[in-house]
Amino acid sequence: MTTLEKAQQYCIQTYVKYPLELVRGEGRYVWDSEGKKYLDFYGGHAVCLMGHCVPEIIAAVEKQSRELMFYSNIFDTAPAADLAEKLAKTLLPASYRVYFANSGSEANETAIKIARKHMGRTKLVSFHHAFHGRSMTTVAVTGLPSYHQFHPDFDSYTTFVELGDIAATKAAITEETAAVIVEPIQSIGGVNMAEASFYQALEAECRKKGALLIFDEVQTGLGRTGTMWFAQYLGVTPDIITTAKGIAGGLPLSVVLVSTEVAAKIKVGDHATTFGGGPVVCAAGNAVMDILSQAGFLDAVMQKEQMIRDGLARFPEVVRVRGKGLLLGIEFVEPMEKLVEKCMESGLILGSSYEKNVYRLFPPLRVTHSEIGEFLRIFESVLGSYRS
Repeated sequence: MTTLEKAQQYCIQTYVKYPLELVRGEGRYVWDSEGKKYLDFYGGHAVCLMGHCVPEIIAAVEKQSRELMFYSNIFDTAPAADLAEKLAKTLLPASYRVYFANSGSEANETAIKIARKHMGRTKLVSFHHAFHGRSMTTVAVTGLPSYHQFHPDFDSYTTFVELGDIAATKAAITEETAAVIVEPIQSIGGVNMAEASFYQALEAECRKKGALLIFDEVQTGLGRTGTMWFAQYLGVTPDIITTAKGIAGGLPLSVVLVSTEVAAKIKVGDHATTFGGGPVVCAAGNAVMDILSQAGFLDAVMQKEQMIRDGLARFPEVVRVRGKGLLLGIEFVEPMEKLVEKCMESGLILGSSYEKNVYRLFPPLRVTHSEIGEFLRIFESVLGSYRS
Protein backbone atom coordinates (compact mmCIF):
# COMPACT_ATOMS: atom_id res chain seq x y z
CA MET A 1 0.00 0.00 0.00
CA THR A 2 1.40 3.40 -0.96
CA THR A 3 1.61 6.40 1.36
CA LEU A 4 -1.26 8.08 -0.48
CA GLU A 5 -3.40 4.94 -0.17
CA LYS A 6 -2.63 4.62 3.56
CA ALA A 7 -3.50 8.26 4.14
CA GLN A 8 -6.76 7.85 2.24
CA GLN A 9 -7.71 4.74 4.22
CA TYR A 10 -6.62 5.70 7.74
CA CYS A 11 -6.62 9.51 7.95
CA ILE A 12 -9.69 11.72 8.22
CA GLN A 13 -9.74 13.76 5.03
CA THR A 14 -10.10 17.45 5.91
CA TYR A 15 -8.07 18.96 3.05
CA VAL A 16 -8.35 18.88 -0.71
CA LYS A 17 -4.98 17.28 -1.39
CA TYR A 18 -2.74 17.11 -4.42
CA PRO A 19 -1.68 13.57 -5.41
CA LEU A 20 1.94 13.97 -4.33
CA GLU A 21 3.99 12.51 -1.50
CA LEU A 22 6.67 14.95 -0.38
CA VAL A 23 9.77 13.26 1.02
CA ARG A 24 12.44 15.95 1.35
CA GLY A 25 12.96 19.68 1.64
CA GLU A 26 16.00 21.91 1.51
CA GLY A 27 16.18 25.68 1.26
CA ARG A 28 13.46 26.86 -1.10
CA TYR A 29 12.81 23.44 -2.64
CA VAL A 30 10.93 20.23 -1.90
CA TRP A 31 11.08 16.84 -3.61
CA ASP A 32 8.36 14.25 -4.12
CA SER A 33 8.62 10.47 -3.89
CA GLU A 34 9.33 10.26 -7.62
CA GLY A 35 12.35 12.53 -7.27
CA LYS A 36 10.74 15.59 -8.86
CA LYS A 37 11.97 18.94 -7.53
CA TYR A 38 9.66 21.88 -6.82
CA LEU A 39 10.40 25.54 -6.11
CA ASP A 40 8.23 26.21 -3.07
CA PHE A 41 6.60 29.64 -3.07
CA TYR A 42 3.84 28.55 -0.69
CA GLY A 43 5.73 27.11 2.28
CA GLY A 44 2.95 25.00 3.74
CA HIS A 45 0.55 27.92 4.33
CA ALA A 46 3.44 30.38 5.00
CA VAL A 47 4.93 28.21 7.76
CA CYS A 48 8.37 27.71 6.20
CA LEU A 49 9.39 31.31 6.86
CA MET A 50 13.09 30.78 6.18
CA GLY A 51 12.75 27.74 3.94
CA HIS A 52 13.02 24.01 4.48
CA CYS A 53 15.43 22.24 6.84
CA VAL A 54 17.22 25.47 7.77
CA PRO A 55 20.65 24.57 9.23
CA GLU A 56 20.48 27.04 12.14
CA ILE A 57 17.04 25.76 13.17
CA ILE A 58 18.07 22.12 12.87
CA ALA A 59 21.16 22.75 15.00
CA ALA A 60 19.13 24.52 17.70
CA VAL A 61 16.49 21.77 17.79
CA GLU A 62 19.07 18.98 17.89
CA LYS A 63 21.03 20.64 20.70
CA GLN A 64 17.93 21.26 22.81
CA SER A 65 16.56 17.77 22.15
CA ARG A 66 19.69 16.29 23.70
CA GLU A 67 19.42 18.51 26.79
CA LEU A 68 15.71 18.70 27.67
CA MET A 69 13.06 17.82 25.14
CA PHE A 70 9.99 18.76 27.14
CA TYR A 71 8.47 19.71 30.43
CA SER A 72 5.14 21.40 31.09
CA ASN A 73 4.82 24.99 32.19
CA ILE A 74 5.09 24.27 35.92
CA PHE A 75 8.82 25.00 35.42
CA ASP A 76 10.57 27.76 33.51
CA THR A 77 13.13 26.95 30.83
CA ALA A 78 15.74 29.17 29.22
CA PRO A 79 14.53 28.73 25.61
CA ALA A 80 11.04 30.04 26.46
CA ALA A 81 12.31 32.92 28.60
CA ASP A 82 14.87 33.92 25.97
CA LEU A 83 12.31 33.83 23.18
CA ALA A 84 9.81 35.86 25.20
CA GLU A 85 12.48 38.50 25.79
CA LYS A 86 13.40 38.68 22.10
CA LEU A 87 9.76 38.98 21.03
CA ALA A 88 8.90 41.64 23.60
CA LYS A 89 11.93 43.73 22.64
CA THR A 90 10.83 43.87 19.00
CA LEU A 91 7.94 46.10 20.10
CA LEU A 92 9.84 48.61 22.25
CA PRO A 93 9.13 51.27 23.42
CA ALA A 94 5.68 49.67 23.83
CA SER A 95 5.58 47.13 26.65
CA TYR A 96 4.19 43.62 26.11
CA ARG A 97 4.09 40.28 27.87
CA VAL A 98 4.22 36.94 26.04
CA TYR A 99 2.01 33.84 26.15
CA PHE A 100 3.02 30.76 24.15
CA ALA A 101 0.50 28.42 22.51
CA ASN A 102 0.57 25.91 19.65
CA SER A 103 -1.36 27.24 16.65
CA GLY A 104 -2.84 30.38 15.15
CA SER A 105 -6.34 29.31 16.13
CA GLU A 106 -5.25 28.76 19.72
CA ALA A 107 -3.48 32.12 19.83
CA ASN A 108 -6.56 33.95 18.56
CA GLU A 109 -8.84 32.00 20.89
CA THR A 110 -6.58 33.04 23.77
CA ALA A 111 -6.56 36.68 22.67
CA ILE A 112 -10.36 36.81 22.61
CA LYS A 113 -10.61 35.11 26.00
CA ILE A 114 -8.16 37.63 27.47
CA ALA A 115 -10.05 40.55 25.94
CA ARG A 116 -13.38 39.39 27.35
CA LYS A 117 -11.89 38.94 30.81
CA HIS A 118 -10.17 42.33 30.75
CA MET A 119 -13.20 44.22 29.47
CA GLY A 120 -16.01 42.32 31.17
CA ARG A 121 -17.80 42.35 27.82
CA THR A 122 -18.60 39.64 25.25
CA LYS A 123 -19.35 41.35 21.92
CA LEU A 124 -16.78 41.28 19.11
CA VAL A 125 -16.23 43.10 15.83
CA SER A 126 -14.53 41.41 12.88
CA PHE A 127 -14.33 41.85 9.12
CA HIS A 128 -15.82 40.17 6.07
CA HIS A 129 -13.29 37.93 4.28
CA ALA A 130 -11.07 37.55 7.38
CA PHE A 131 -9.81 34.18 8.58
CA HIS A 132 -8.87 33.67 12.24
CA GLY A 133 -8.99 29.89 12.73
CA ARG A 134 -11.16 26.78 12.92
CA SER A 135 -11.95 26.51 16.63
CA MET A 136 -15.46 27.52 17.70
CA THR A 137 -14.66 31.07 18.78
CA THR A 138 -12.27 31.79 15.93
CA VAL A 139 -14.77 30.47 13.39
CA ALA A 140 -17.27 32.91 14.92
CA VAL A 141 -14.98 35.83 14.00
CA THR A 142 -14.00 34.44 10.59
CA GLY A 143 -15.70 36.40 7.83
CA LEU A 144 -15.93 33.61 5.27
CA PRO A 145 -19.45 32.10 5.12
CA SER A 146 -18.35 28.57 4.25
CA TYR A 147 -16.72 28.25 7.69
CA HIS A 148 -19.95 28.95 9.59
CA GLN A 149 -21.74 25.65 8.91
CA PHE A 150 -20.84 24.25 12.35
CA HIS A 151 -21.52 27.51 14.19
CA PRO A 152 -24.99 28.70 13.12
CA ASP A 153 -25.23 31.21 15.97
CA PHE A 154 -21.85 32.81 15.22
CA ASP A 155 -23.40 36.23 14.66
CA SER A 156 -25.00 36.33 18.11
CA TYR A 157 -21.90 38.10 19.43
CA THR A 158 -19.90 39.07 16.31
CA THR A 159 -20.60 42.05 14.06
CA PHE A 160 -18.93 41.95 10.64
CA VAL A 161 -18.00 45.00 8.58
CA GLU A 162 -15.98 45.58 5.42
CA LEU A 163 -12.25 46.10 5.83
CA GLY A 164 -11.54 49.75 5.02
CA ASP A 165 -15.05 51.06 5.74
CA ILE A 166 -14.30 53.26 8.72
CA ALA A 167 -17.84 54.67 9.02
CA ALA A 168 -19.36 51.18 9.31
CA THR A 169 -16.57 50.11 11.65
CA LYS A 170 -17.13 53.05 13.98
CA ALA A 171 -20.85 52.28 14.06
CA ALA A 172 -20.17 48.61 14.88
CA ILE A 173 -17.95 49.36 17.88
CA THR A 174 -20.11 50.08 20.91
CA GLU A 175 -19.78 50.20 24.70
CA GLU A 176 -20.60 46.46 24.65
CA THR A 177 -17.65 45.58 22.40
CA ALA A 178 -14.89 43.64 24.13
CA ALA A 179 -12.53 43.70 21.16
CA VAL A 180 -12.07 44.26 17.47
CA ILE A 181 -10.01 41.54 15.81
CA VAL A 182 -8.44 42.33 12.46
CA GLU A 183 -6.27 40.40 10.04
CA PRO A 184 -4.43 43.45 8.63
CA ILE A 185 -3.80 41.64 5.35
CA GLN A 186 -6.59 39.15 4.75
CA SER A 187 -4.56 36.31 3.31
CA ILE A 188 -6.91 33.47 2.39
CA GLY A 189 -9.67 36.02 1.81
CA GLY A 190 -7.80 37.30 -1.24
CA VAL A 191 -4.79 39.24 0.11
CA ASN A 192 -6.94 42.26 0.92
CA MET A 193 -5.70 45.27 2.86
CA ALA A 194 -6.86 48.81 3.58
CA GLU A 195 -4.98 52.10 3.67
CA ALA A 196 -2.85 52.74 6.75
CA SER A 197 -5.22 55.54 7.73
CA PHE A 198 -8.00 52.99 8.25
CA TYR A 199 -6.04 50.98 10.82
CA GLN A 200 -5.01 54.18 12.59
CA ALA A 201 -8.63 55.34 12.73
CA LEU A 202 -9.64 51.88 13.94
CA GLU A 203 -7.18 52.12 16.82
CA ALA A 204 -8.47 55.59 17.72
CA GLU A 205 -12.08 54.36 17.73
CA CYS A 206 -11.19 51.41 19.97
CA ARG A 207 -9.56 53.81 22.42
CA LYS A 208 -12.61 56.08 22.30
CA LYS A 209 -15.09 53.24 22.95
CA GLY A 210 -12.88 51.37 25.42
CA ALA A 211 -12.60 48.24 23.26
CA LEU A 212 -9.38 46.30 22.83
CA LEU A 213 -7.68 46.02 19.44
CA ILE A 214 -6.39 42.57 18.46
CA PHE A 215 -4.05 42.31 15.47
CA ASP A 216 -4.00 38.81 14.00
CA GLU A 217 -0.45 38.71 12.61
CA VAL A 218 -0.38 34.94 12.27
CA GLN A 219 0.77 35.44 8.68
CA THR A 220 1.86 39.10 8.51
CA GLY A 221 4.19 39.02 11.52
CA LEU A 222 7.86 38.09 11.89
CA GLY A 223 9.21 39.99 8.91
CA ARG A 224 6.87 38.49 6.34
CA THR A 225 5.74 41.98 5.24
CA GLY A 226 9.17 43.62 5.50
CA THR A 227 8.85 44.89 9.06
CA MET A 228 8.93 42.72 12.15
CA TRP A 229 5.23 43.43 12.70
CA PHE A 230 2.82 44.83 10.13
CA ALA A 231 1.32 46.97 12.91
CA GLN A 232 4.64 48.84 13.06
CA TYR A 233 4.49 49.59 9.34
CA LEU A 234 0.93 50.89 9.80
CA GLY A 235 1.82 53.04 12.80
CA VAL A 236 -0.59 51.20 15.12
CA THR A 237 -0.07 49.88 18.66
CA PRO A 238 -2.56 47.03 19.25
CA ASP A 239 -3.50 45.83 22.71
CA ILE A 240 -2.87 42.24 21.64
CA ILE A 241 -0.87 40.78 18.74
CA THR A 242 -1.02 37.12 17.76
CA THR A 243 1.39 35.26 15.54
CA ALA A 244 2.22 31.68 14.57
CA LYS A 245 3.08 30.06 11.22
CA GLY A 246 6.82 30.61 10.76
CA ILE A 247 7.86 31.40 14.33
CA ALA A 248 9.46 27.98 14.88
CA GLY A 249 10.51 27.11 11.35
CA GLY A 250 7.91 24.38 10.87
CA LEU A 251 7.34 23.23 14.46
CA PRO A 252 4.02 23.99 16.22
CA LEU A 253 4.32 27.24 18.17
CA SER A 254 2.22 30.39 18.41
CA VAL A 255 2.50 33.58 20.39
CA VAL A 256 0.12 36.04 22.03
CA LEU A 257 1.74 39.40 22.79
CA VAL A 258 -0.36 41.27 25.36
CA SER A 259 0.16 44.87 26.48
CA THR A 260 1.35 45.06 30.09
CA GLU A 261 -1.81 46.94 31.06
CA VAL A 262 -4.04 44.11 29.83
CA ALA A 263 -1.66 41.38 30.98
CA ALA A 264 -1.80 42.75 34.53
CA LYS A 265 -5.36 41.42 34.86
CA ILE A 266 -4.44 37.85 33.89
CA LYS A 267 -4.20 35.68 36.98
CA VAL A 268 -2.81 32.20 37.62
CA GLY A 269 -5.41 29.68 36.47
CA ASP A 270 -7.16 31.99 34.00
CA HIS A 271 -5.67 30.14 31.05
CA ALA A 272 -2.97 27.57 30.28
CA THR A 273 -1.67 25.06 27.78
CA THR A 274 0.46 21.97 28.26
CA PHE A 275 2.61 22.10 25.15
CA GLY A 276 2.86 25.85 24.48
CA GLY A 277 6.39 27.17 24.87
CA GLY A 278 8.12 23.80 25.13
CA PRO A 279 11.94 23.88 25.12
CA VAL A 280 12.46 22.40 21.65
CA VAL A 281 9.98 24.59 19.79
CA CYS A 282 11.26 27.67 21.60
CA ALA A 283 14.83 26.75 20.67
CA ALA A 284 13.65 26.75 17.06
CA GLY A 285 11.91 30.08 17.66
CA ASN A 286 15.12 31.60 19.02
CA ALA A 287 16.96 30.49 15.89
CA VAL A 288 14.31 32.13 13.71
CA MET A 289 14.49 35.36 15.72
CA ASP A 290 18.28 35.41 15.45
CA ILE A 291 18.02 35.21 11.66
CA LEU A 292 15.41 37.98 11.57
CA SER A 293 17.62 40.25 13.67
CA GLN A 294 20.56 40.08 11.26
CA ALA A 295 21.57 43.47 9.88
CA GLY A 296 19.78 44.31 6.65
CA PHE A 297 17.64 41.17 6.64
CA LEU A 298 14.25 42.92 6.61
CA ASP A 299 15.44 45.52 4.08
CA ALA A 300 16.26 42.63 1.76
CA VAL A 301 12.67 41.37 2.06
CA MET A 302 11.43 44.65 0.59
CA GLN A 303 13.95 44.43 -2.25
CA LYS A 304 12.76 40.94 -3.07
CA GLU A 305 9.14 42.12 -3.05
CA GLN A 306 10.00 44.78 -5.61
CA MET A 307 11.80 42.27 -7.81
CA ILE A 308 8.71 40.03 -7.84
CA ARG A 309 6.41 42.97 -8.54
CA ASP A 310 8.60 44.21 -11.39
CA GLY A 311 8.74 40.74 -12.91
CA LEU A 312 4.99 40.14 -12.72
CA ALA A 313 4.30 43.56 -14.23
CA ARG A 314 5.59 42.19 -17.55
CA PHE A 315 2.69 39.77 -17.87
CA PRO A 316 -0.43 41.27 -19.49
CA GLU A 317 -2.72 38.75 -17.75
CA VAL A 318 -1.80 40.10 -14.31
CA VAL A 319 -4.15 42.90 -13.24
CA ARG A 320 -2.18 43.82 -10.11
CA VAL A 321 -0.14 42.39 -7.28
CA ARG A 322 -1.75 42.68 -3.86
CA GLY A 323 -0.13 42.53 -0.45
CA LYS A 324 3.13 43.59 1.13
CA GLY A 325 6.63 42.19 1.48
CA LEU A 326 6.61 38.48 0.70
CA LEU A 327 2.90 37.98 1.36
CA LEU A 328 1.59 38.63 -2.13
CA GLY A 329 -1.52 37.95 -4.19
CA ILE A 330 -1.47 37.81 -7.99
CA GLU A 331 -4.78 39.10 -9.31
CA PHE A 332 -6.15 38.14 -12.73
CA VAL A 333 -9.28 39.43 -14.46
CA GLU A 334 -10.89 36.03 -14.02
CA PRO A 335 -9.88 32.67 -12.52
CA MET A 336 -7.12 30.86 -14.43
CA GLU A 337 -8.41 27.30 -14.70
CA LYS A 338 -6.09 24.83 -12.95
CA LEU A 339 -3.31 27.41 -12.58
CA VAL A 340 -2.03 25.89 -9.32
CA GLU A 341 -1.96 22.41 -10.87
CA LYS A 342 -0.19 23.62 -14.03
CA CYS A 343 2.42 25.42 -11.97
CA MET A 344 2.95 22.25 -9.95
CA GLU A 345 3.41 20.22 -13.11
CA SER A 346 6.11 22.73 -14.07
CA GLY A 347 7.86 22.47 -10.72
CA LEU A 348 6.40 25.47 -8.87
CA ILE A 349 4.19 25.47 -5.78
CA LEU A 350 1.93 28.45 -5.09
CA GLY A 351 -1.47 28.86 -3.44
CA SER A 352 -5.05 29.79 -4.23
CA SER A 353 -7.38 32.01 -2.19
CA TYR A 354 -11.07 32.50 -1.43
CA GLU A 355 -11.16 34.92 -4.38
CA LYS A 356 -10.83 32.52 -7.28
CA ASN A 357 -8.93 35.01 -9.45
CA VAL A 358 -6.24 35.70 -6.81
CA TYR A 359 -3.29 33.36 -6.26
CA ARG A 360 -1.02 33.64 -3.23
CA LEU A 361 2.75 33.68 -2.89
CA PHE A 362 4.63 33.01 0.37
CA PRO A 363 8.25 32.65 -0.72
CA PRO A 364 10.69 32.04 2.14
CA LEU A 365 12.30 35.26 3.36
CA ARG A 366 15.69 33.82 2.42
CA VAL A 367 14.68 33.36 -1.22
CA THR A 368 17.48 34.46 -3.54
CA HIS A 369 17.31 36.73 -6.56
CA SER A 370 18.19 33.73 -8.71
CA GLU A 371 15.25 31.76 -7.30
CA ILE A 372 12.90 34.70 -7.90
CA GLY A 373 14.10 34.69 -11.50
CA GLU A 374 13.38 30.96 -11.69
CA PHE A 375 9.86 31.58 -10.34
CA LEU A 376 9.23 34.24 -12.97
CA ARG A 377 10.46 32.00 -15.78
CA ILE A 378 8.25 29.10 -14.72
CA PHE A 379 5.25 31.38 -14.21
CA GLU A 380 5.74 33.00 -17.61
CA SER A 381 5.89 29.58 -19.24
CA VAL A 382 2.67 28.48 -17.52
CA LEU A 383 0.87 31.68 -18.51
CA GLY A 384 2.03 31.11 -22.07
CA SER A 385 0.09 27.85 -22.15
CA TYR A 386 -3.14 29.85 -21.71
CA ARG A 387 -2.34 32.08 -24.69
CA SER A 388 -1.93 29.29 -27.24
